[in-house]
Amino acid sequence: MKTRRQHAAEDALTISRRKTQSPVSVGISETIPFDLIIEILLRLPLKSIARCRSISKSWDSILRREDFTELFITRSRARPQILISCVENNESLLFSIPQVQKPGVIAANYIMRLPCIHYSKNIGSLRGLVCFTHIGKNHKTEPVICNPSTGQFLTLPHVKTKSVIVDSFLGFDPIDKQFKILSMTSRTHRNCEEYQVMTLGTKKKMSWRIIECCISHSNVQNDGICVNGVIYYVAGVSGPPRAVSIICFDVRSEKFKVINKAKEMLLWSLSTLVNYKGTLGALLSDGYAEVTGETKCFELWVLVDADKHEWSKHISISLPPLWKNIVTEDRLYFVGVTGTDEIVLSPRYLSEPYSFYVYYYNIESNTIRRIEIQGMDAFRHYKIRLSLNHVEDVKLLQYI
Repeated sequence: MKTRRQHAAEDALTISRRKTQSPVSVGISETIPFDLIIEILLRLPLKSIARCRSISKSWDSILRREDFTELFITRSRARPQILISCVENNESLLFSIPQVQKPGVIAANYIMRLPCIHYSKNIGSLRGLVCFTHIGKNHKTEPVICNPSTGQFLTLPHVKTKSVIVDSFLGFDPIDKQFKILSMTSRTHRNCEEYQVMTLGTKKKMSWRIIECCISHSNVQNDGICVNGVIYYVAGVSGPPRAVSIICFDVRSEKFKVINKAKEMLLWSLSTLVNYKGTLGALLSDGYAEVTGETKCFELWVLVDADKHEWSKHISISLPPLWKNIVTEDRLYFVGVTGTDEIVLSPRYLSEPYSFYVYYYNIESNTIRRIEIQGMDAFRHYKIRLSLNHVEDVKLLQYI
């Protein structure tokens, strides 16, 4: 028996669009307002939307509208996912689980596989898109952009450099609605030598542009994050004195600046930067980058004023005795902070007995819970990375 939603989806497929804001004809005498059609489409699952694209050019045009894309992403934010990437030398696999979980066991939803020739690295999930950097033929770094919602992926032009080390970040400009990739190259594990940017979705052939950076800093060892149109990452800034600071890159203006840490911040090159309620935050522990059962405390620092280099120690948490019993022998890393004020942690590799757990620490209640993801024992040799707040995006890659 068909559900009400299935009937609504089938009825929606019979609608044809005439004008943007005018009612739309159904049959001979009935009309449906355009806003109601958008509402129906927003309630359809991704597979139904994919079928709607092939109905007609007018249907495809509706689904490519910028306002429809924004509405769909907004709806998706109400049910965020944790995106799981399992990376090995010759392939990258993507899975997802609902971000809101109760303690217990859950099976991950398989999404897609990305083939690669050599080394692959996940450099971030942003507004429904995921970017990897692959080491392709002739050992050249090739960014690969993919949309897990549509199953599409696109290999971009390789970074033009003779340097060995290439660090890349995915950013989004919320004003011009543009994705950009920032890449930095260096020949050694010291200072970056060249900075390049690629703008995605331009009508011209996509290519790398060399830009200037007035801040001499080391190559990057952390993942970085994009918050409100700014890419942030931790790096060693050349002195004197040399210090670990946060570099910020404005995606729209393509300008760099540095934010100094607070004196009391135990900021390391591998520290985790997070999006805390739309503001840059830094999750720190007393155990460098790793978090183990022996870790005694967490700290969450929140940026107050970038121009004044002002930070606030938002929370300093003394972990309860139960922490050691729950974590046992796992070596964990911060993933981020959810919208419900929970710090999420996970391992990056499987260890015996090859069970994979995701840990949630609730800031308000000072409680800990964990969930087990089934079937992860098949990826014991893979590097595993989790990304919070992953959303579905129906936009095809050719229209980003």
